[in-house]
Amino acid sequence: MNPVLRLARQVGFGRNELRRPVDRVDGLVVGLAVLVGAAIVAAGALFGLRLATYESGVATQQQATRTATTAVLLADSGTAPTALARWKTADGTNHSGPVTVMPQQHAGASVRIWTNAAGAAVDRPIGTLDIVLMVAVALGGGMTVAFLLLRGLLFLVRLPIQRWSAHTWDQDWARTAPRWKQWR
Repeated sequence: MNPVLRLARQVGFGRNELRRPVDRVDGLVVGLAVLVGAAIVAAGALFGLRLATYESGVATQQQATRTATTAVLLADSGTAPTALARWKTADGTNHSGPVTVMPQQHAGASVRIWTNAAGAAVDRPIGTLDIVLMVAVALGGGMTVAFLLLRGLLFLVRLPIQRWSAHTWDQDWARTAPRWKQWR
């Protein structure tokens, strides 16, 4: 059997005299939730592509405007994440200031830093791995929140449907119970 037709029958479409109207409504709600879930996945994929394209442009711009150079520490870093250092830019200008270092670096140690066009120390340009991680975290978090919201909404929408179903079962049993008991 065609998988689409089988799914349609499972969610409440098709000829089945035993399927009550409440079952058809519940199937329709679940089917709509599946479609919304598929739309969330498609929108997430498009968002991920857009984010990756944007961040790739940022990475290209940063790589074009930032230069790697070597700085010499002027003081021990101790446990601090920064230390005072001096460095020379490509045009020969001397600069000094705080730079990011590993803990326990000693004065006179050389560290690699990145500088902008003005010679100021800046963060290293983002790379491909940074972009992949950024997109993965954004999509993972966004999809998780979206599907939790969808699941919560589905739960709230199905509450009255389940009450209706329970009420229908009670009515059906009230009609059937007297006949059932006579066969015992």
